[in-house]
Amino acid sequence: MTTSRRTTRPRARASGQRAFTLVELLVAMAAGLIVSLAAFLLSKNATRFFQNESRASASHLAATIGMNRLTADLQRAGYLSSPNILQDPEVCQVPASPVGLRRLAGISILRQGSEFLHATELNQSIANGLHPDSIIIGGSLNSTELFEFRKISDESGDWVVELNPSSTAVQRTLERSRGGGQSLTQIFAPHRFLRIMVRGQEKFLYGVIDQVNVIGNPPIQISITLKADPGLPTLVGLADCGVTPGGATGDGGWVNVVSRVRYDIRSLVGDATAYAPLVAPVTPALTGDNGRTELVRVELDEEDQELPDTLEVIAEYTVDLKFGISTATAGTVPGVTNPQITRFPITAIDNASVYTNAAANDQPGAMPQRVRSVQVRLSTRTRAPDRDVGFPLGADGRRLRFLIPGISASANTFGDTAPSGSPPVYARMRTLYADIALPNQAYVQW
Repeated sequence: MTTSRRTTRPRARASGQRAFTLVELLVAMAAGLIVSLAAFLLSKNATRFFQNESRASASHLAATIGMNRLTADLQRAGYLSSPNILQDPEVCQVPASPVGLRRLAGISILRQGSEFLHATELNQSIANGLHPDSIIIGGSLNSTELFEFRKISDESGDWVVELNPSSTAVQRTLERSRGGGQSLTQIFAPHRFLRIMVRGQEKFLYGVIDQVNVIGNPPIQISITLKADPGLPTLVGLADCGVTPGGATGDGGWVNVVSRVRYDIRSLVGDATAYAPLVAPVTPALTGDNGRTELVRVELDEEDQELPDTLEVIAEYTVDLKFGISTATAGTVPGVTNPQITRFPITAIDNASVYTNAAANDQPGAMPQRVRSVQVRLSTRTRAPDRDVGFPLGADGRRLRFLIPGISASANTFGDTAPSGSPPVYARMRTLYADIALPNQAYVQW
């Protein structure tokens, strides 16, 4: 009897338990699927939003970096150099050649210069009605030092400038180079210009660096050999400035290096530079990477040609670069020397006065030495399109959205309507403005 009761109770409990029915399982699975789908959609939208905002942030950062670098160079335009070598009364003798030295000026702006130099590479910007400028900046951009020299010698027809290795400028440069700064050979690089001030003379001489030789460590001799063209003016026929013909100018003096750099927008896709892997298209059918453009900085030689291995990418995905200026003219009040400042701003239709006054110094009407400030408008785009519609032009020609041609076959120029159901074809833009004073040209009156 006891055994019977103990065996029947577990069976009774087991027979009273219930499992989930098939209907309940189906309902639970459907509800779980709906919740999972909702979570997936929310996650997908959040991820897309994060990616889009990340691209916009990267675009803004690129514009900021590009503007900062351009601003730094503009603020040194004309520094330890000439704001316009062709009209500078402090130049001993204007060189007849080479062309790059004759065009030495603080700035020169070329209207739609990026398009002029790289028209086939700027198809995306042109499709958006954007025609970027370019600018050349001249000055002592590689060093802030004035280096003392001992003598200038005529050695077999080549002028050689011998620096004082014990001078404070040389010693400071050597210390900086030990900490990762530029060395003497990097500063006095071939094809840059050498500005020379002979002690006791009030005018400057200009030559083109051919090579620099640094002997010893620490150096006991530093000599800079100049190219035969343009040579140096001599004291024969120029009583107030020049070097001693056929011998050595032993009075000494000071020299500094001068260079010219150009900023423009171009494509580096497939270019034979080290930047080609950086800008290689990833998914051009979705992003238009095959037509991307960058803001670059490159140094020019004495023949106005780009120097190899000096190209730098300053800002990625740059699509527009425009300039305005402020110039100084002589006052009209008798006895008052305060100049009159005239502003020529950036406008939707290019302001011709900007490109006349700030043109290359050998162009008619050019007065680059009279430019007191430069207004800059720099625009970048996001890597991929994330907007379906564009916005009209701003009052000064600025755009807020950038059409990427090729994403939709029927939308290849700004204003074309993409068909219903097509992917987004407009990328967001980031545009920065700056008004940059040129302190080294503030007191030029000629």
